[in-house]
Amino acid sequence: MKRLRNILFLLIFSVSAFTLSAQEQADLPMACIGHTERYGVKGFNGISDFDWTITDPDGNVLQQGTDYTLLARGDSIDIFWREGMKGGIYTLTVVEHTDYGCTGSPYSVNVVLNTPEIFIPITNNIPDEVGICFGDIATLDPGEGFINYLWQDGSTNQVYYTGESGTYVVRLVDATNSCSYDVADVVVHPLPEVDLGNDTSLMVTQTLELDVYNPDFTIYDWSTGAITPSITVDGQSGDQLIWVKVTDANGCSNSDSIQITATDFSRLRIPAAFTPNKDGVNDYWDFPAPYDGKDLREFISSVNVKVFNRWGKLVWSHKGAYQPWDGKDLNGKELPMDSYHYIIEFTVGQKKYEYKGSVTIIR
Repeated sequence: MKRLRNILFLLIFSVSAFTLSAQEQADLPMACIGHTERYGVKGFNGISDFDWTITDPDGNVLQQGTDYTLLARGDSIDIFWREGMKGGIYTLTVVEHTDYGCTGSPYSVNVVLNTPEIFIPITNNIPDEVGICFGDIATLDPGEGFINYLWQDGSTNQVYYTGESGTYVVRLVDATNSCSYDVADVVVHPLPEVDLGNDTSLMVTQTLELDVYNPDFTIYDWSTGAITPSITVDGQSGDQLIWVKVTDANGCSNSDSIQITATDFSRLRIPAAFTPNKDGVNDYWDFPAPYDGKDLREFISSVNVKVFNRWGKLVWSHKGAYQPWDGKDLNGKELPMDSYHYIIEFTVGQKKYEYKGSVTIIR
């Protein structure tokens, strides 16, 4: 065990009067469980014996040989502050007996025994409670100025790092060999729970409200830029990966995401040919083609279609509700096999779309 010297000159022997007088005691020295401390007196060199009595906070007397040992003629003693001793103030009383038959008056001093349960702190650098979020690391630093650090798991580093809840105790020894403890409770806060639900698909004008409100949340940060507890997504914006990051009252953050698969009306396929020969197969120019196997025509409104021949002459047009083209001109006459140019404009919800291309009549 490491021996720490803490010599206290408790008594001064007066040569002229052969009496003992007390030196006034300053602040109480401190010891820690697990340390051996040496305490001494100054009397006549080589002509005195010293009797010691040491009592604990409850008045119980410590036993020589078990709790302390005398050195030389008793001018100093080593006290083993062992495990199981009660924390608090111990009283050390010493009496000097000279070889000339003189006995001094008893003199007493007090020593504080610090234990992890009862101690006088010698630092305030570690807060009583340290809160961190799950996955983060707490930094416990009692500060500089100590010659020894001993944490509850045997670590001797000044700074202790942990990501687990619990009570952490460090034994500190300062430059005067005074020993005490500092303690901190580390609380690991769980991450806030946030759930946007399963990935989903939206048809055209369908909407979906994503609501993650929680009274414990203080910050909402959406991928869309919104900072509200809820947002509404629709099926007209194409495929979207939506995420939200929330922060709770403890400063802990968590996030979740959802994949929205939706109809993108800016990427529809317009059929490039049809065969209006009245055989019941592909007799009409139906646009757009099915999207993921779904017929989208019921969602299209305010259709404006114009079809031109290769010389730019308008041969067919329609405005209003959706209507397929049967390959006839404005007068109801069948048009010859050829390629024709078209301009299609339509509205879905509040958005307008335009397509330009060519379509071929095959007979």
